[in-house]
Amino acid sequence: MIPIPSCTVITSPVDGRIRRLLAAETVVRPGDVVGQVDGVRGRRDLVAATRGVVGGPLAGDQQHVAAGDGVLWLSRR
Repeated sequence: MIPIPSCTVITSPVDGRIRRLLAAETVVRPGDVVGQVDGVRGRRDLVAATRGVVGGPLAGDQQHVAAGDGVLWLSRR
């Protein structure tokens, strides 16, 4: 069995293009902006709901994403 760390997935709130994501190993708190997505109605912030450490991106910079797509994951510590 492979141990999987407790994590949180940050998803895109809108269809759009990823503009910015925090680097892996960045420590975040609830409410911190961890990235941005440009949608039809403007730029939307991706906000951390829990404290933890950015594990890495699930989508690339400038990549198109649909609402609900996983964009970034946080390791909860």
